[in-house]
Amino acid sequence: QDLALDVEASASAAPPGRWIVSGVPAGMEKIDDHTLKITARKPFARVLYALADDTIAYPKHVFAPLHPRYNPDTTYAEFRSRVTDATQTMEPGVPRISAWAPVEWVRGRRIVYERNPYYWKVDTAGNQLPYADRLTFSVIQDPQIILLKFANGELDLIGRYTRNDMLPTLRNEEKKGRFKLHLNGPEGGRAFYLNWDAPNPNLRRAFRDRRVRLALSYAINREEVNQILYHGYLKPGGYSFSPKSEYFSEEAYLRHSLFDPTYSRKLMDEAGYLDSDGDGYREFGDGSRFEMTIDVRSDQTNDSELVAEYWEAIGIKVHIYAILRDILFPRKKNGQFEIHFWTLGGADAPLSRPYNWGIIRPYDPSWHRLAFKDPPSWLAEATECLKQAASEYDPDKRRRLMARVRDLHTDNVPVISLGATYNLWAASNRLGNVPDAGTHSDAFRGWGRPVFHEQIYIRGSTAD
Repeated sequence: QDLALDVEASASAAPPGRWIVSGVPAGMEKIDDHTLKITARKPFARVLYALADDTIAYPKHVFAPLHPRYNPDTTYAEFRSRVTDATQTMEPGVPRISAWAPVEWVRGRRIVYERNPYYWKVDTAGNQLPYADRLTFSVIQDPQIILLKFANGELDLIGRYTRNDMLPTLRNEEKKGRFKLHLNGPEGGRAFYLNWDAPNPNLRRAFRDRRVRLALSYAINREEVNQILYHGYLKPGGYSFSPKSEYFSEEAYLRHSLFDPTYSRKLMDEAGYLDSDGDGYREFGDGSRFEMTIDVRSDQTNDSELVAEYWEAIGIKVHIYAILRDILFPRKKNGQFEIHFWTLGGADAPLSRPYNWGIIRPYDPSWHRLAFKDPPSWLAEATECLKQAASEYDPDKRRRLMARVRDLHTDNVPVISLGATYNLWAASNRLGNVPDAGTHSDAFRGWGRPVFHEQIYIRGSTAD
């Protein structure tokens, strides 16, 4: 993520003892068993942000036997499969300084954590945290079943997979007094990632034409989307930094987000995509029909189905490919998609996700994986501004650099955004110390992590 680190057993291709943090090379020196000294050849303004991550180093005695550098009988493929984010978080036996440690992991069913007696935080009275002895996470594939279990009192917290269409049910159930409903936002949002390197050369050419991208954006009735799908809890807007970002601009956020299908058709005509045979659909330059496919998670098709209608109205044939997440993301990672529908990554804190906004590493940003070979001039400029901002201590200079990144992206519309969303979460009334506010943003570590579970206790009970 922000941090690519080679510490003893890391699988990074970087030389031992080399760090790359926010695009800034750095050196590392082990002072003693508890101290690392970090040095850099240029200003390292975001080092604390980069280090404030879930994992910045790995315990050698656990992972070295899995790494080919220390064990010739294993392979890098085996190492990568054994040190995924999931195994590091859920596999019992990995040392950690977190509030709880996993004691049971039944893949696809549940994960159980017990309090870590060596956790380093205490409350204001000096009591060691966490308060709860045990956390149980049930793995439930269907969000509607999650909703049902929470409404029935079988779950204490719900939020990671809540959806706006759950709002009427949660509001109705809240009246029974068993839980409290919360709304975060507006933040993040939903977006359609156009693949600038799509396998279909016709689409590749079309998506690289700014007129086509503008046409797709102006064709969407975002306020109608807001009312139909989000119950009024969408802040309609275009592709830009979100209202949560310190570099947010209302003007930039609203730019190119007006609903104007007449202008969309004019732009498509100017780009040379016409309906020559009168069948209602435009054609590519070779005479084939202008059509494209949206990849979407199978339980999140509503946005794509509605937007597909808007794009069909300006003469583009749209297909919906509803698939499991396990298929959706490999297709995105490998560049096999035409349009990928997901959360607008890094819009809340763009410097924490610079690879969404510039060419920080090969094969990113995901919508233009080959940009590192021959980038458009505006993206090259945005990348340089990002790198300068990452090492800039002066907040005013950093703000000017990030404003330039924002405007370059907003003007060129490489991604089609619907706007920023308000997100739901809820907590059982039997829980104490539950915060009133939170966040769903991945840039701020996503829903659940800002709800510091170590501070939560169960009212009038010593039960789990």
